[in-house]
Amino acid sequence: MGHPLRHAVVLAVALATVASTSAHAAPPSPRPVTLEQLSPIPNSGDTAMPILFRSGWPLIFRASVKGKDMLGLGRVYGGQGEERHGWPFPEVGQGGAVVFSDPDASWSYVFTAFNEPHDELIMPFHPDSGDISGTNDDVASAPLSHDVAAKTALRPEFGGPLAQTALYPAPPPGYFQPDGVQFGSDDDLPGLVVLSNVGVGIVTTPLADGWQPVLPRAARNLAGFSNSVGYELNDRLGRTSVTSTMIVPRFLFSHIRLLDPCVGTVTYNEENEPISCEGPRVQRIDGGPIVPEAPNDEAIVELRAFVVGPAWNPVTNQVTWLDTLADTNGDGLVTAADVAGTPHKLLSNEIVFRFRQIGSDTSFPGDPYGFINYCNGGFRPDGGPGARVDFQYDVDGNGQAVIKPFSICPGGGSGVTQPPR
Repeated sequence: MGHPLRHAVVLAVALATVASTSAHAAPPSPRPVTLEQLSPIPNSGDTAMPILFRSGWPLIFRASVKGKDMLGLGRVYGGQGEERHGWPFPEVGQGGAVVFSDPDASWSYVFTAFNEPHDELIMPFHPDSGDISGTNDDVASAPLSHDVAAKTALRPEFGGPLAQTALYPAPPPGYFQPDGVQFGSDDDLPGLVVLSNVGVGIVTTPLADGWQPVLPRAARNLAGFSNSVGYELNDRLGRTSVTSTMIVPRFLFSHIRLLDPCVGTVTYNEENEPISCEGPRVQRIDGGPIVPEAPNDEAIVELRAFVVGPAWNPVTNQVTWLDTLADTNGDGLVTAADVAGTPHKLLSNEIVFRFRQIGSDTSFPGDPYGFINYCNGGFRPDGGPGARVDFQYDVDGNGQAVIKPFSICPGGGSGVTQPPR
């Protein structure tokens, strides 16, 4: 008869397990996943817009599925033979999935079925006690979720947080699996999509082409910076719920600025070094128009979040997730509605959350040379290399964007400050 998991999804509903013989049944709900934002407190009515700092705040989502809207739970790339009662439920170090449909009634997410059609509609999850850059991972995670080349290629040319592959060299094969802290889909809840309308959330052309937003517009999935995932098998409402927590890293939701401190006619000294520039300093924010320099310390952010299913390529037999999403319906925005133009299926409602983030300007006061982001910006509290939001660039095309070669960082003290209200 072969491996039992190849021919039936082992179901788990309200703590009972049964073998499914009708795994091809369609879910009764068109959006079987209910996505909730647990932190920060969601906007509602006339609620004041939250004010958040550049890093260190929790972004927490819970994706819940009612028992009637799923076939059950399946173990992802692992059996349950070691369980005395045959429980197919994952713990830390294992993977599971909420299963919505299995058209051919043959469970393909097992080690012995890599070549079988991955036609199931699922929401996989991998309980993980916490991702920390450069450390060993708790779980094997989603297929291709740690592909160093693919994930590194998702990072913009500069700006925002540094993914773990940028912080640490890849370990030797078989040594350990570094934790997934990265741009793109999350390794532990790959169906979660988190989009932002500012900074590194926007896909742009290369610097050589002007750092303009691509057309049609596109957004990066920022869910890969989530730190931990856990789940509730059966809550008091009869739901299986998966919770994802992100302790937001520095500059993930900050504006990205190209700053040109040398504009117009340039005067050179005898050593052919620029000593003065005719025009006032200018900047370009998030690929927008060239404007006079202004403080870049805060951003009004619109964040969107939703859950999608996997896309299966029958030619390569590869399962993929949304690392970026384009404006497929041509309305000029990147939203959950654009999932309809992809091979993925939208499984949940869309959350739209607006907030004000402050503290992006980490340069020191009185910097006449525009040597941006060196002192505080160059040495992050978490000990990693600098992650920036400001980049000096020849915006006006006069051949110069002065960068001071050396700077003395001023001392600083602590104090007591009331948060802005």
